[in-house]
Amino acid sequence: MLSGSTGCLLLIGDGAAALADQWINPSVLQRSSGEARVLFGLPVLTLPYPVLVNSLMTEHNTRLDQLSLFGWIEDNGILEPRAEVLGLTPLAEDPLRFLRDLDLDRPPQAYVQPRPGAWLRVAGVVIACNDHVAEPMLLEGADAALSAMRVVLPGEAQGLLKALRTEVDAGTPLHHALRSHRRLTSPAIMTQCDGWRVLARAVRFVLAGPLAGDIPFRLDAPRMW
Repeated sequence: MLSGSTGCLLLIGDGAAALADQWINPSVLQRSSGEARVLFGLPVLTLPYPVLVNSLMTEHNTRLDQLSLFGWIEDNGILEPRAEVLGLTPLAEDPLRFLRDLDLDRPPQAYVQPRPGAWLRVAGVVIACNDHVAEPMLLEGADAALSAMRVVLPGEAQGLLKALRTEVDAGTPLHHALRSHRRLTSPAIMTQCDGWRVLARAVRFVLAGPLAGDIPFRLDAPRMW
């Protein structure tokens, strides 16, 4: 991960370390390795900051506490406007919010908390592959999520990934395709799949090779709160 003053960039793939070496500027960016925990927020109509979603209670008192709840919101946000969103704001407030209080026309937001009280908005994801020799390529939606899954999922999940790609290419929304495989897939794998799907809705993904040129994202955008 490369971190700027207000944003960060996630790098994955076999070329991630080399690309981070190419882009690092110690006076401007900080570099960290290992896994980063990404928190997802939804924009609030009346606030400059999001609510970081932990779980959701439907109007029928069904509690959803997995990342698949974002897919449920996409399908049911208009049908159940009084579903309760449970979570914290970046200021550690614990408001009671309903789906009708959120700006669901805007995509989710993704954040990393490098230390208590500090928040960095994820500006983008770079899938760094040593065998990619073309110019950096912008990936969107399901294609971005599936491309990231191909890099990060273990070998035993590649069959699932192939099935998801086939279903998406046939016109099935990715969160619906994931739902059909949920019962027979380990929760750990599904959590990764759900997370990459939501992240691909929140930020831009770029497929890049070892000679990617300048960093494709701004990591010092003005903070809104």
